[in-house]
Amino acid sequence: MRNLLICFAYKGTNYSGFQKQPNKATIQSVLEESLSHVLKEDIKITASGRTDAKVHALKQYANFYCENSINVNKIPFAVNSFLPLDIRVFTAKEIKENKNNKKTAKSNTYIYKISKNKIINPLYYDMIAPLKYEVNLNIIKQCVKLICGTHNFKAFCSSSASSTNFIRTIYEFNVEEKDKYLIFKITGNGFLYNMVRIIVGTIIDISRGKLDISCIEKMFETGNRQYGGQTARACGLYLYDVKYDE
Repeated sequence: MRNLLICFAYKGTNYSGFQKQPNKATIQSVLEESLSHVLKEDIKITASGRTDAKVHALKQYANFYCENSINVNKIPFAVNSFLPLDIRVFTAKEIKENKNNKKTAKSNTYIYKISKNKIINPLYYDMIAPLKYEVNLNIIKQCVKLICGTHNFKAFCSSSASSTNFIRTIYEFNVEEKDKYLIFKITGNGFLYNMVRIIVGTIIDISRGKLDISCIEKMFETGNRQYGGQTARACGLYLYDVKYDE
């Protein structure tokens, strides 16, 4: 039995998230169907992370087991010929048989893109979130510093989250303004359901004066979502990279 690891990317606009769901188009279901067709066996993938509906990925990984002796270098080209154009497999390689890619992921990095232009280029309407307010970049940077570190992020996740442990560590978090865009980049050991979008939405509400910056500490202390701000739109969020143990 071979254990293969693929690296891939996707535009999430037309999908109900990564994870397979009954009667819905998801990244996982489409990938498994295409891999199964190429390898002539039933393929089930285990991803290093998963994304919500309409969220994108620039670099994602998944491993799967198979009996087929196909040259791994041929897999990306073979699978891409069956995949829709908004999902692409870049590389494939063989890894240790007992490695589970999900369990060995050390950190995930997400980016969130916001356009400060009042009119968004129609080529990117579903890939960049619009900014409808005037914001203070200095306040945004102050908020970013407060988010870093190990905290209870219960107030920064959706009420429908199934997690029982809300402690997460943010290793690095920064924001830059570039060509009328705000780009947030955040790296952590794990993320709760809607966590990045709630972090960004809360920071935007603070920076435009709707909330006071003290609400971040209240959210950490109480775990109460009501102290926070909006949930930023899914279209601006990208899984940027995953680091894992070799």
